[in-house]
Amino acid sequence: MPHILHIDMDAFFAQVEMLRDPKLLGKPVCVGGIPGQDRSVVTAASYEARKYGIHAGMALMQAKRLCPNAIFVRSRGGVYMEISRRVVGILEEICDQVEPSSIDESYLDIGNVLNYWGGAEKIGQRIKERILQELNLTCSVGIAPTRTLAKMATNLQKPDGLTILTTEDIPEKIHPLPVEKVPGIGKSTKKTLNDMGVKTIGQLVNASEEFLFKRLGMHGKHLREIVSGKLDWEVTPEEGRPADKSIGNSRTFKKDTSDPEELKGYLLSLVQMVARRMRATKMAGKVVTITIRYGDFNTVTHQRSSNRQTQDETEISRIAWQLFGEQYITGMPVRLLGVSVSRLTKIDEGQMDIFDRESQLFSAVDELKDRFGEGIIQRSASLGVRVRNPKRMPNFAKPKRNEQKRSTS
Repeated sequence: MPHILHIDMDAFFAQVEMLRDPKLLGKPVCVGGIPGQDRSVVTAASYEARKYGIHAGMALMQAKRLCPNAIFVRSRGGVYMEISRRVVGILEEICDQVEPSSIDESYLDIGNVLNYWGGAEKIGQRIKERILQELNLTCSVGIAPTRTLAKMATNLQKPDGLTILTTEDIPEKIHPLPVEKVPGIGKSTKKTLNDMGVKTIGQLVNASEEFLFKRLGMHGKHLREIVSGKLDWEVTPEEGRPADKSIGNSRTFKKDTSDPEELKGYLLSLVQMVARRMRATKMAGKVVTITIRYGDFNTVTHQRSSNRQTQDETEISRIAWQLFGEQYITGMPVRLLGVSVSRLTKIDEGQMDIFDRESQLFSAVDELKDRFGEGIIQRSASLGVRVRNPKRMPNFAKPKRNEQKRSTS
């Protein structure tokens, strides 16, 4: 019996922007930045923009070339996060087994509430109706026997769809699909399977374990079990998951750079995002780690402890820049920078006065960023660097092996 429900907010960021500005409705909208001003990528594209071949992760200038009339807007991470929390709140009023897997997706195990709400279809309809009525947003819902099949069911009817897959439906609705429709099968695995003559999910299901093992090892066996519905993972609600061991952000540059001032600006913008996430989750940390990946993909990490638990941007910036100075090979082009803080502890109400002055200041800054975008206020050293919005504040579950990590759909 189908008891795993997957919900995906339709073109989430773009929908929110249309809600803010109704003039955008029905137009090709790209969220992520302004071409020519921001070195960024599209984080979400409306369905109208997707008709031109625009998708999440595409460079802004490429999207502009594909659709010169597209409307580009900058991300507002805090706004999307708040609405995401409200979506999860609605889901938790319907079912107590809710696992947010990203800012715009969640899994629910509705097995224990099927009789209460009158069946899977009524639960799906109720979720869609409440989100539309309370938030004026649409979503797509898939219900199936396993997580992977539920996610695939969602993708069968988008946007604003509701699809229920039973075990009997799978041969007709799933088996004819190309193998790349399976979450977790990327370009490399697709090519390998296609070279083996396996082009559809049905062919993958019917292939022998020995045949798949020869080219893909255990991964081939697992893929076959996943699409057959024999391998699955439980839905784990928030309270059942371990807390984050660290909070971090990284950035891969569109073009490698060796400019010290530019690198410092990027490093400090990453610190700002990390510190903001720490404030949002009321966490303080002790160990600061930086990651430097050079143009040749050689990667180094270095860490140092603060003398106290902190969420202070100034302190984290000081340590991060010191670590960078010790590890960076002058003149070497850098491809990626990362900053994280670990050894985290929760700040309770009794400890808040320790952080009070900086908390008041940065809370005001966070509010401004939520309203006007991440770039509205920056440290002087990071001026000219367009920061990205924090992608994750709640403790979203880590993607399972068969689930692709993505921004928005």
